Amino acid sequence: MIYVELTCAEFHPDGHIFAAGGTDGQIKIFDVKTCENVANFDAQGPIQALSFSENGTWLSSVVKGSSSVSVWDLRKTNEVKSLDFGSIVESIGWDYTGQFLVGAGPNGLAVQHYDKSSKSWTEPLRKAVSAVTVRWGAHAKSLVVLTTEGAVELLQ
Repeated sequence: MIYVELTCAEFHPDGHIFAAGGTDGQIKIFDVKTCENVANFDAQGPIQALSFSENGTWLSSVVKGSSSVSVWDLRKTNEVKSLDFGSIVESIGWDYTGQFLVGAGPNGLAVQHYDKSSKSWTEPLRKAVSAVTVRWGAHAKSLVVLTTEGAVELLQ
C-alpha cells in the first residue's frame, strides 16, 4: 500500500462528497456515504489549497508555490480554466454565488469573476495585502484576511 501525505481537504457544499489533496499532486474526490473514490484530478504538484464553488459544480485548487489556480469541472471531471493570479497563492475561496474566486498569498490578493453569459473571466479587485488566508464575509460583501503579521483585516 502506498501512503501519501494529505495537505488539505474540503467538503462539498451539499456534504455528499469530500476532496483531499496530497503531496503527490493528486486530488481525490470521495462519496461520503460509500467512501468510494469517484474522481481524481492531477494537479502536477503538492496541493496547497482546495475550495468548492457554492453552486457545487467547480472545485478550485492551487499547487504549493504556484501563482495559478486551477478550476475543475466536477461534472466533466477535467480542468476548465487555469487562472494566473500574478503572485504566489496560498489560500483560495469561492463566494456564495460561485462567480467570484479569491486567491491570496504573501504578495497580496486578487478576485477573479466568472461571467456565465459571456463565459469569460475578469479581475475586479487586487490588493497589496500580505495574507496567510482569506475568507468571504457575509453575503460576499467583504473579505476577511489574516495577514502575515497576524492581524485580521476586513476589506469592503
